[in-house]
Amino acid sequence: AMATTEVTLGQYLEFVEAYYPFYVKNTGRELAFVDFTGLRIIANHGDIFILPQYFAAQPADMGWEYAARYCNWLHNGKVVEAWAFETGVYDTSTFVQSDDGTWLTQAARSPGARVFMPTWDEWIKAGYWDPDKNNGQGGYWLYPTGSDTEPRPGLPEEGGERNAGDTDTGLFPLAVGSYPNMTSPWGMYDMSGGQSEYTETPVRPERLYRRILGGTRYSYDNYGDYDSRDILAYGNSITTFKSQDGLRLGLHGGGHPADLNDDGEVNYFDIARFIRWFIDGDERADFRLDGVFDLDDVQVFLGWFSL
Repeated sequence: AMATTEVTLGQYLEFVEAYYPFYVKNTGRELAFVDFTGLRIIANHGDIFILPQYFAAQPADMGWEYAARYCNWLHNGKVVEAWAFETGVYDTSTFVQSDDGTWLTQAARSPGARVFMPTWDEWIKAGYWDPDKNNGQGGYWLYPTGSDTEPRPGLPEEGGERNAGDTDTGLFPLAVGSYPNMTSPWGMYDMSGGQSEYTETPVRPERLYRRILGGTRYSYDNYGDYDSRDILAYGNSITTFKSQDGLRLGLHGGGHPADLNDDGEVNYFDIARFIRWFIDGDERADFRLDGVFDLDDVQVFLGWFSL
């Protein structure tokens, strides 16, 4: 499954606040670079806030490597310890170059990932595939709005169909989900407009430092181009260590991570199941995936339970 909206500034602010002490320790910087905070959040000597001209419901932007850390943190139940940001879905120790200049960045998410950047195929499927198209045989639309007609940029009350327009007005991007009638067949908002969105897929297997980017951002107000960037499988690319774009989360199975008995509810029975697994040394309770049953696994489960 995938989140129906892009990660918002309010959601990402929570991550910036949690990771900031580790950022300072790792980099020695009190004033954070925008690859960590994005362009709309300031983190400076412990003072962390969204700039006043922006608001929490707008789509966030961040660097690809920090999007990976955000996924790790969610996967690990928002535990505020160093390991919860650096392992789990993406091993950030791989975000380095070898002596010959080759980037070693992990190619794809780890097995068992619960929250992640989608692959390019997953992103395309969520945006363009319609199982009811062609009399139920299924098929792809040209645009991620269930249509073969390009969505117009502009305000919804003025006939706009995507979260993009004249940036000189200061109105864009609008809040996520501001175009409720322009979703993909799967109910995805703003796959056109808002922010361009990260995927985990490398452009080529040997170029792990370049990943495919889906969709257009709020500043792309072109319309009527023969090669619109919103058209099916257009794709752009970014460098993992120098980027500034948005994120739509992929979700394993689509259910709540704390729903251990898969009954659609998170309650006492899930707590009881976790306790039984933990006492029995069942590998399913090793939520940190380190082969040890300890407080880390309890913290991860409690973090999920509080979501």
